[in-house]
Amino acid sequence: MTEWPRSWTGVGLGDAATWFSGGTPRTGVAEYWDGPIPWITSGSLTEWKLTTSDRTLTEAGAANGSRMVPEGTTIFVVRGMSLKSEFRIGIAMKPMAFGQDCKALRARDGIDGRFLAYAIKAQTARILDLVDEAGHGTGRLNTDQMKELMIGVPTPDEQREIVAVLSALDDKIEANRRLVKSADALIATELAAALADNWPRESVSSLARFVNGGAFTKGASGTGRMVLRIAELNSGPGGSTVYSDRDDVPEDKLARPGDILMSWSGSLGVYRWIRDEAIINQHIFKVITCGKPPWLIYAKLMETMPEFRRIAADKATTMGHIKRHHLDDTLVKVPPQVGIDDLDLYLGPTWERIVAAEVESLTIAALRDALLPELLTGRLRVEEAERLAEAAT
Repeated sequence: MTEWPRSWTGVGLGDAATWFSGGTPRTGVAEYWDGPIPWITSGSLTEWKLTTSDRTLTEAGAANGSRMVPEGTTIFVVRGMSLKSEFRIGIAMKPMAFGQDCKALRARDGIDGRFLAYAIKAQTARILDLVDEAGHGTGRLNTDQMKELMIGVPTPDEQREIVAVLSALDDKIEANRRLVKSADALIATELAAALADNWPRESVSSLARFVNGGAFTKGASGTGRMVLRIAELNSGPGGSTVYSDRDDVPEDKLARPGDILMSWSGSLGVYRWIRDEAIINQHIFKVITCGKPPWLIYAKLMETMPEFRRIAADKATTMGHIKRHHLDDTLVKVPPQVGIDDLDLYLGPTWERIVAAEVESLTIAALRDALLPELLTGRLRVEEAERLAEAAT
């Protein structure tokens, strides 16, 4: 059992908050959907601060089959594929509704809602141990057992101090996320604004060299470099991540910070790799620049991704994919070299700032995750955590 400072009180999660279940309004009733209320599900719960969702409800929809919760409510996933490798949890930053694959907690009197969310997040490893399988690879969290987990609760003042330290780190990560989103949009906008009728059309395959990864999971030792699969591209390393100490991996099958990667099978997407050097597994292209700047290649691949996903969806297989000839057959408009050079004067530094912000966020997130269990058990005092946080931000 976890030990806390004498001034803290141990409380079971079942007693620390009021628990709520969500639901789904009838999908066939049009007036329930596409309103102003975010509807959080296991698929859309991907941020710590919850403000939007891919699907929304009207007031009628929220009142008929779902549940509304106020700002400050903790929401987490209790059923979904993601539970096999990660515990998704966030804080509602505005009133919102949520589905039956999530639970919502409102902290009891004397417990700060944000502190409660961090206290639960600090128990991630234990919570994932409570996950079983509901069928077809879907994870299911045993909430009865979760309610028995104990958290330490300090005085309200110390709760707010702990939240302030951790929130400062999360706020910096959020600021970097907004910067990256805006910078990516700027690159796409500048390219669109410069578009001219006389720009030549080139095949996607001419933008760069597309090198497929290899079958590196077989015989992996469990130590060494990460073997990068689509799961790691989408969610980062997890419990199922494979590691290999092979030293014969070709240079063009290694991913380093700033490299562009493209998954061409299953979940198609374009990615900037920002983690440590990793070995690229099959079904992922390393997109190697050959004269054209990375911001241009990334933007054009993002532009063509909807078409590639459409092609993959039409495949009569269990896993949609594209083939190399689709890279040859798909054409995009590309500026002439003089235009690329002019745009690169300011879009080149913009790209570098994007990569730097994403790397910085990864470093800050690692510090936050290291501080979290120490602060939430009282092993690390707030003053020392503040010093570490200030040095990082």
